Amino acid sequence: MTWEYEEQITDNESVIFRDFIDLQAGNDDNFVNAWEILKAETVLRNRMEKAIETKPDVKLNGTLEAIKVKDVDFWISKEALGKTNKSSAITNRATVTYNFEKEAGQETEIWFMGTPNSNLTIRLPQGFDAEIIEGLNGKNSGFENNLTVLKGSFDSSGNITLWLSENESSRGKLQEITENTEKAVENESTEIRNKTVAAEETAEARESSGFFKNFLTQLHLSPKS
Repeated sequence: MTWEYEEQITDNESVIFRDFIDLQAGNDDNFVNAWEILKAETVLRNRMEKAIETKPDVKLNGTLEAIKVKDVDFWISKEALGKTNKSSAITNRATVTYNFEKEAGQETEIWFMGTPNSNLTIRLPQGFDAEIIEGLNGKNSGFENNLTVLKGSFDSSGNITLWLSENESSRGKLQEITENTEKAVENESTEIRNKTVAAEETAEARESSGFFKNFLTQLHLSPKS
């Protein structure tokens, strides 16, 4: 499961952030260039990963044990370019991908923690929708690359809780696969029975008993002794 986090900083916060880039990834010349932004992204990516390990922002059924962070990425907007004393807005974006060590299922509860009123995008595990959602303002749901995608923003609490439900389209596909498999097995069984009958009739017409045995071997079956 992947969730994408977006946050905009303005005024004095954006000045402080530009100073951070210039000091931590640049040459402290009061100017932020593209190379410094790239270096700062690496610094923030590493810090964010350590922060999540220290204080996880996702829980599965109220526990941290079943979730492991797979990947973290961080992007700084080109809006940060220029003099460090600029107070114009900067929109930063991060993605975190998690692995579930226990299988997620119907009514699985997932909890997220973020900055109040900040935007985010949640890509649910394949085959699932969110039946009930709490704490997500301006919810907008869609379907991308066979995954249910939820977009919106954290409410004033900075917490979102959702409960998974089985995706209807995935349920239909699963049923179709099951039906096709059962039909294929049935057709294969009928074919084997027909071939077996034909083999028996041929075996009765021959003096040699080896024909029937060889025929069953080709079908990966063994005759009863």
